[in-house]
Amino acid sequence: MSDRPPRKFDVVEKIKVAVGELKIGMYICELDRPWLETPFLFQGFTVNSEADIDEVSKYCQYVYVDTLRTKIHKPEFGRSSGQSYFKQIQPKRVVSFQQELDQAKATKQATTNLVKSFVEDVKFGRALDVQLAKSAVSECVSSLMRNQEALMYLMQIKSKDDYTSQHSFNVCIYSIVLGRFAGMNTKELEAIGTCGLLHDMGKISVPLEILTKEGKLENEEFETMKLHTVYGRDILMSGRNIFSGTVDVAYGHHENLDGSGYPRGLQESQLNLNTKIVAVVDKYDAITSNRCYQKGRTHLDAIQILNKIATARQIDRNLALGFISSLGVYPPGSIVELTSGEVAIVVESNPGLQLRPQILIVRDREKKPIAPRLLDLRDIEKDKSGQAYGIKAMRHLGDFGIDPADFQNWFNHAA
Repeated sequence: MSDRPPRKFDVVEKIKVAVGELKIGMYICELDRPWLETPFLFQGFTVNSEADIDEVSKYCQYVYVDTLRTKIHKPEFGRSSGQSYFKQIQPKRVVSFQQELDQAKATKQATTNLVKSFVEDVKFGRALDVQLAKSAVSECVSSLMRNQEALMYLMQIKSKDDYTSQHSFNVCIYSIVLGRFAGMNTKELEAIGTCGLLHDMGKISVPLEILTKEGKLENEEFETMKLHTVYGRDILMSGRNIFSGTVDVAYGHHENLDGSGYPRGLQESQLNLNTKIVAVVDKYDAITSNRCYQKGRTHLDAIQILNKIATARQIDRNLALGFISSLGVYPPGSIVELTSGEVAIVVESNPGLQLRPQILIVRDREKKPIAPRLLDLRDIEKDKSGQAYGIKAMRHLGDFGIDPADFQNWFNHAA
């Protein structure tokens, strides 16, 4: 880092920026602490590299940027919940759902296994190698780029006995999906995916009896649970090949925009974009997953809850709306009841026809198992009563004994 300090008669037009939202080209004119408490040589410098950002993150939570000396476009600054983050990039499919499914399964297995190995590392006092997480996330990004629906279908296959690794994987994938919808490049997607994968590492240090307790936690137990954000920060700070973004997200993903979150009660302006993204998708996956103390809600229920807490300024409203848009009305792997009374699993969406996806019918009108039948609702096919097929309602995962896992091999034979 090197640059001349601003002269006393220079005009300064500064704005407050969270360290996680710093970009190359920004001119830092003021820190959130005295300059003498940092190793920076000049009281004012231009950010010239990602290494500069990492160095600043070691000492500061936020800084002040001089917009007149900054050499990037001003619209990048100060995006609030009242402004849109999104270019709304519609994902293209390079390969079919069937073609990608096997590779997606291998990617999911490798990634969840890595999380399990990280759990063991922490338990035995070994440092995490964040580079391994980045490599696994890179494979997730590649799979989503080829066909997004395959991995999203597999996310609905959840193990009751392995919530930690499943939740970590899901938050990773949802974060990438939302980032992709916002137009992030590959490097940015890998960064946000790594943040999502490692956001809950601190829960490893929370007593098991609290993590698995059925029913509401007592005040003292909840205070202990909240410490997982601090534990996560410490675990990642002591890891190998440290990536500062994961530390920020692990520490801050339970902060609320209105300052009511924990552990520090930060305000919106103090939270970076990655933290805000993971906060949204973390809540969505928690709402829709079966836990020891609650049954998972449907996608439509989760949408209503996200809207409610976004209105209350607990999460970023634009990010919540963008996430809802990126998932669509009927996400892959959802269980839906048809107007005919039959029951199906959603396979793929149809661009421009959100209410008429491709589905796999697996139960008859009496809700009894049948030989699976693939149906594209955009074709307006009629059922036995002569009425056009449509979706009547979304059902919970597991309703009518349906598990998307039971039909993975069917797609291989149907390809």
